[in-house]
Amino acid sequence: MDLIKAIFSSGNIRKKELGLPRQLPWQYSNGLWVPYDNRDNTYIERAFKAVSIIQAIVTKIIDKASDAPGQVMRIKSDRTAKGYFAQIKGAKSSEAIFKSKMLKVKAFEEMDNHPFLEVMDNPNPMQTGKELRESSMGYLLLTGNAFEYAASPDSGGRAGQPRQLWSIPSPCVQRKVGDRMTPIDGYFISYMGQDPIPSEKIMDVRYWNPIYSDNQFIESYNGLSPLRSSVGLVSQKKFADTAQGTLFANMAPAGILSGDPSRNKELEEGLTQKQASQIDERFKQQHTGVYNGGGVMVTPAAVNWQSIGLSPVDLNILDFNKDLERQIALIYSWPVNLLQPGGVVSNSEVSAKQIITDCVMPLLRRFDDARTQKIREWYKDDRLVYISDLQYYSELSEDREKQVKWLKDAYWLTMEEKRRVMDYEEEFDADKVLVPSGLSMLSDVLGGDLPINENSEDFPR
Repeated sequence: MDLIKAIFSSGNIRKKELGLPRQLPWQYSNGLWVPYDNRDNTYIERAFKAVSIIQAIVTKIIDKASDAPGQVMRIKSDRTAKGYFAQIKGAKSSEAIFKSKMLKVKAFEEMDNHPFLEVMDNPNPMQTGKELRESSMGYLLLTGNAFEYAASPDSGGRAGQPRQLWSIPSPCVQRKVGDRMTPIDGYFISYMGQDPIPSEKIMDVRYWNPIYSDNQFIESYNGLSPLRSSVGLVSQKKFADTAQGTLFANMAPAGILSGDPSRNKELEEGLTQKQASQIDERFKQQHTGVYNGGGVMVTPAAVNWQSIGLSPVDLNILDFNKDLERQIALIYSWPVNLLQPGGVVSNSEVSAKQIITDCVMPLLRRFDDARTQKIREWYKDDRLVYISDLQYYSELSEDREKQVKWLKDAYWLTMEEKRRVMDYEEEFDADKVLVPSGLSMLSDVLGGDLPINENSEDFPR
């Protein structure tokens, strides 16, 4: 009986698992057929929840960004405040971040008891402050839009000031078109009735969305998802994952072991089905597994070995999948060198600083600007600013010795301002602070004059 027939007539052979992906819906838009629609739920269901590398990167970014609590501050010096914002915007090194911190204490007055801080710490009965920030940031990274609803009284001494903040899922929000002076005249929220929510109760954060004609003007107020320009890339990633999974699901044997009739007269008619099964079973028992695998098999029989490996097409699929992961990482400014083989996100201490400076800080600045705009409106104070506190990121902290050296040369800072830079309380007792003063006379340390005679009993030894 033919050897091939003997092998493949076995009842243990599995049927090929195709694993073909479900065809994505297409739509005709602006003269082109595109595989995705422009609804926010598309980016959530078919990107974040379907592509593991997108979920890993976005989750890591919003988890780190939501750790930073905020500060409400009042501007003391407009010029220094502008210098601070310019410095922190391009800060990449620990030295630049620390210098921006020195400008910060000179430019702003911290308001520890501002009522908005309590709202941010306990925004609503269903979310903590971190969960609120995490939810809003996540929707922005996926859909290009983020909304927070401020529940506030309409009358009384705190009219218009938020008592609660709620993160609103961006797919549930639709902006109400107004006139030329007020392009957005409210917001429709799908689960809050048919009446529009006033604009002053909604914090609206969005990414820039360019337009190419005047009839698209209102479209520019709808945020552009970072994934919008990469819909084809996301689709290719899903197909590549499916193709790679098919390779593993239908993994072939390493090779075929067959008898050689030309060198063994007993095998003139080839192996029988029974002989092939016995060889296969014995090979698995003696030459596979943790202890027996990888050894050398010795046999007196004349046999042939035909190796079976991945084809060049299969190898290209594996390489293409890795290249897609690097391109997806660039969408969110995620450092491509932090992707380990297989798309596993690295969490090493060395990479943590780059994640914060390239991914987290730009996200925090965008939300800081939006919160600053709203608290000025809610509390009717144009000098207020909201700033995320970066001191909680140990990855950005330079060693204390360098910080002390920089502060020593910062003659323009008062003692209290230097203590604020180092995260100490401003109030301190000057009589209890020890200041290095160089060398001192021994007589000044001990008090009184010292005897000159070394043989004296009072001479210090």
